Amino acid sequence: MLEWRLMAIRIVAIDLDGTLLNSRSEISPANHQALAAATRRGVQVVVVTGRRSHSAQKYIQQIPCPVTLISSNGALVTLSTGKVIHRNFLPGNVARRVLEASREYRSYAALLFDIPGRGQIVMQHGALSEGPLGWYLAQSADCLAMTENLEAALATDPIQVVFGGPPPVVEPIEPLLRASSAASEVHLTWTKYLRRNVSLLDVMNRGCSKGAALAFWARHCGIDPSEVMAIGDNHNDLEMLRFAARPVLMGNSSPGLENEGFSLTLSNDQDGVARAIESFVLQ
Repeated sequence: MLEWRLMAIRIVAIDLDGTLLNSRSEISPANHQALAAATRRGVQVVVVTGRRSHSAQKYIQQIPCPVTLISSNGALVTLSTGKVIHRNFLPGNVARRVLEASREYRSYAALLFDIPGRGQIVMQHGALSEGPLGWYLAQSADCLAMTENLEAALATDPIQVVFGGPPPVVEPIEPLLRASSAASEVHLTWTKYLRRNVSLLDVMNRGCSKGAALAFWARHCGIDPSEVMAIGDNHNDLEMLRFAARPVLMGNSSPGLENEGFSLTLSNDQDGVARAIESFVLQ
């Protein structure tokens, strides 16, 4: 009976970068077809990403079926109609304490906000291009605003604080924050791209994660965890993968995650999402 329930998947939750997207940031034809086939079986498709909602939309619009979007590592849940039904942002006073505790890493820090256009991303003058600045200048320059002091940008609650850069540079930020006055009020989650020598530390509100947001959405739909499959490749996917009864790890996953005992599929350049859907949903 347990195996039957595991196969009766009603939600497929899929990470974006490194999972649904290949190394050219494309959704392959095979993945398109698998998502459409799953939807015809009555399965919900939920994209669960660390990207901002505005950044993820260009990919969501390419998917040939209705998609619920969980963005910013669980801070926002948005329906296919565009309606936001769940927010879990970092309180401004907590963000201020995070910035104060990590002042020596200010050149690697960014504030993210849920607003249109410029100011979605705020960084401080003097930010280094080896941190988030280089990525945002290349990918989202129209959303980036620079300021003399990050604290001055905290007129409203940010979605999160993010630190990024070479792993040896940014890894000491985690123990620093865990020893700070904000420690009990935040959730820290890593996304590691070791082949690119880049790690991202997202500082979220306490209790905010991909797994918590997916659990919220499943409860909202009256769907049990035993009817959920999740597919991911990185450390920020762990809570989501542990929540789902059918967790599937990509073949290109970050080192160390294979020790969790998740099911394994092919890499993102080998249509790993399509293979997982075919194996656990369509069959």
